[in-house]
Amino acid sequence: MFKFLRNLLPRAAEPAEPNLVLITRPEPDLPGERRVLKRLLHAGLGRLHLRKPDWSAEDHQRFLDDIPQAYWPRIVLYTHADIVLSRGLGGLHLKAGERLPRSWPEGRPVSTSCHSYEELRDGPRRRAYSVLGPLFPSVSKRDHAPRRTPRELEVILQRWRSEGGCPVYALGGVTPENAARARDHGFDGIAFVGCVWEAEDPVSAFLDLERAWLGQASRRRGAR
Repeated sequence: MFKFLRNLLPRAAEPAEPNLVLITRPEPDLPGERRVLKRLLHAGLGRLHLRKPDWSAEDHQRFLDDIPQAYWPRIVLYTHADIVLSRGLGGLHLKAGERLPRSWPEGRPVSTSCHSYEELRDGPRRRAYSVLGPLFPSVSKRDHAPRRTPRELEVILQRWRSEGGCPVYALGGVTPENAARARDHGFDGIAFVGCVWEAEDPVSAFLDLERAWLGQASRRRGAR
């Protein structure tokens, strides 16, 4: 009987590639945010950057307690490295100029935010990926314009890649309409905020981004 009932429930979609990164808004308490995040993870979101600078360690712990443990390896924190390790999360993300904790274990994922070649070069040697931008004008910050042209960022990527640098994901104004352009400029993935959080249906917005990045129909189009 219980097996029959379980089969009636919608199954979680296979996760998208982890080079499609959703970043949360920084505000500490947003109505309905946790419910939307669960829906996105269920629909296949492969990597979530939980950016909550005003949250305490206890706030992060409470958030994780409310998220199914199966999704924890997809979640990256910006602080509280001890929680990342104790909960088996997907990694620790560092802002430009931040240093990796000395106790960080070899082989555990770490990523960085960068705005220039110099910041890419000066980041920790052991990185799973870096986020570089802004590439396009911000969706959520109307006055937030790119510091460099897409061509200038493309040159940075070419130099970085020639030196054997880690994968680099585009950040800043990425939408379904321009995701393919980010790929054409040489980025290995995309990170996004406004185009999902400002959408009427964040899950559909994420699936549209995935389809645009892949250049084909999303495998999870029916997931909700």
